[in-house]
Amino acid sequence: MVGQIISHYKILDVLGSGGMGIVYKAEDIKLHRTVALKFLPTELTSDEIAKKRFLHEAQAASSLQHNNICTIHEIDETEDGQFFIAMDYYEGETLKRKITKELLSLDEIMNIIKQTAEGLSKAHEKGIIHRDIKPANIFITKEGIVKILDFGLAKKADRSQFTTMGVNLGTTDYMSPEQIKGEKIDQRTDIWSLGTVLYEMLTGQQPFQADYEQAIVYLILNQDPEDVRKYRTDVPEKLLSILEKSLAKEREDRYEDLASMIEDLKNVTSKIDIEPSEFELPAPVPSQSIAVLPFVNMSKDPEQEYFCDGLTEELINALSKIRDLRVVARTSAFAFKGGSYDVRKIGKKLHVNTVLEGSVRKLGDMIRITAQLVNVMDGYHLWSEKYDRELKDIFGIQNEISLAIVDVLKVKLKEVDKEKVLKRYTDNIEAYNLYQQGLYFFNQLDLRIINKAISFFSMAIEKDPNYAPAYLMIGGCYFVMAFFGIMKTQEALQQVKKYVYKALEIDEGFAQNYSLLGFTQAAEYKWVDAEKSLRHGLELDPNNVMVLVDFASNRVICGDFDLAKKLTERAKNIDPLFDWAEIVSQLPDFCTNKLDRVLEHLSKYLHSEPPFWWGLWVLWRVFSLTNKKEEAVETCKKTFLVTGRYDIVQAMEKAGIENAIYTAANMMAENYKNHYTSPLDIATLYIHAGKKEETFFWLDEAIKVMDMKAGFLNVEPDWKPIRDDPRFIGYLKKMKLIK
Repeated sequence: MVGQIISHYKILDVLGSGGMGIVYKAEDIKLHRTVALKFLPTELTSDEIAKKRFLHEAQAASSLQHNNICTIHEIDETEDGQFFIAMDYYEGETLKRKITKELLSLDEIMNIIKQTAEGLSKAHEKGIIHRDIKPANIFITKEGIVKILDFGLAKKADRSQFTTMGVNLGTTDYMSPEQIKGEKIDQRTDIWSLGTVLYEMLTGQQPFQADYEQAIVYLILNQDPEDVRKYRTDVPEKLLSILEKSLAKEREDRYEDLASMIEDLKNVTSKIDIEPSEFELPAPVPSQSIAVLPFVNMSKDPEQEYFCDGLTEELINALSKIRDLRVVARTSAFAFKGGSYDVRKIGKKLHVNTVLEGSVRKLGDMIRITAQLVNVMDGYHLWSEKYDRELKDIFGIQNEISLAIVDVLKVKLKEVDKEKVLKRYTDNIEAYNLYQQGLYFFNQLDLRIINKAISFFSMAIEKDPNYAPAYLMIGGCYFVMAFFGIMKTQEALQQVKKYVYKALEIDEGFAQNYSLLGFTQAAEYKWVDAEKSLRHGLELDPNNVMVLVDFASNRVICGDFDLAKKLTERAKNIDPLFDWAEIVSQLPDFCTNKLDRVLEHLSKYLHSEPPFWWGLWVLWRVFSLTNKKEEAVETCKKTFLVTGRYDIVQAMEKAGIENAIYTAANMMAENYKNHYTSPLDIATLYIHAGKKEETFFWLDEAIKVMDMKAGFLNVEPDWKPIRDDPRFIGYLKKMKLIK
């Protein structure tokens, strides 16, 4: 049929054939797209039962819309009575072919089995059983997306089976015991078949092998497959348990549904050998809630802005210590700085019942602070107060405002919480003012002025050597410089540890100290210690957004995506507009190739003001991984515009779409000779440019200098083309991400 035109399709090539038909590559002449056409074999054209099966395939599959299921466009019939289905055409290979070439890595296996399970789960929700899950019916696209093919044997669970005497539908090697015995089937039949596929991926062998079909049938009904550990020793116990449950002879002993199996798969990790410990997420969000809006600077001196911001931040921090009050975190509250907003709209956007707003007028050593608590439902004031005091009384004013809010909102305040609310880290007003100026510069999120922040924090320490938060913030500044590639990790870590340990020496109860400590331990590949530190930080302050997000990013590195999602959900509830929480919340989907979801959530960063570099850095890679080259290049250019690298942007524009990423990588590599930047970022550009050897050169450099972002190597999808290379595996072992 190659070369013929059928309906509005021109047949280009033969893709393959099977028991239910021949598949051709074709061009859709109307829509100018490549499709796959599946035809019923000529010898079966006159067979009415076969026609019914073929029609049923189209009806069943066309009702399913899921990223992991092959998309069906239409069903039609040729002039001589041959039925065919037009479906999406994908570039890649079947799992069957992939297995015959090589033993798959655990990462690949987990990725494939999860995606297949999710696609099948969607079919089961619609009452459709595939009945013929096998490696030949699982297609892996070039982008690593699983597509389940051939619902030709699928059936509605409530319909009669299309069977004839002596004929079983399915492929014997992957058939469940109930299929072989001709019994009624359900979703657990597909779970058995998926278990056989999992076994084959793990071992390279089918679980039930014999020279004759009758012998295979006997093995399926009566014997267990050989122990997987005979073929490989790196399979986690959790995955072995999942496999065993999937291949239980009796249906009642298998998973009841795929949702249960998927949940167990989420808890499997080959990344780091950490024994899971019991850990409870923070309690449900309390019903009483508040947003502390930035206090307005009424002074003539614009430099007093830092004082207003500092007062706002101190009140947020104090109120956040109250477990029965949900306090919107800084980022979301400060999104409304400098504007004129209706508090009712703010309440709706931040999901709060009340808003605290106020102003500050400072003249010499005197200060006037006004504050009012507003009900967002009707805009009425619940409480207001004016404070005319000396500047040295600022700490007392903060306490009075905090306790007044507790009283008005009738929030339960335990004695231990009250101590935390009233706790002050310094009584030195000069140290306090210097610290607030440091925060002002740090919160600008501009790495070009981060040294100003360090300078003010250092002066605060000179005024009060026991000012723990100032030590923490200096450590945080050095960590940020290392993470974003403007300072070598080894140099930065020395400073980070120096200041973190000093802060802990002064105050062991400061939650964010443990987050930063956890990151330093992770940077040195002390994964167990890092997890313990991050968990402890969250136990100390379960409402601290940064602690929640820091722990979530650590869980992503370790492959614990389920917990990472729960942690970021909590963080986003407290701080709905916090961009870093948004990014980390999308990393589990990014790492499991659910790229459509990532794009849906992060596309807002294409036009956000001010631009968010990290959002753009993830986005261009998503575009690249989904083969949207133009979008990838344009977004990548924006990452360099944000950082002021106009020379790279101009060079990318001259290079054209095909060579733009490669050009950017070369320029970054050349600049590295004189100015340190993240070698992992350079490696990332090269891998997307398809330059394998250059990628390894810069990965080697990234490991050598302990690039802080290297911990994500074992989970990010960027590295799929080289994941099985011994050099890449060597990097993971060196970082103790795998054994």
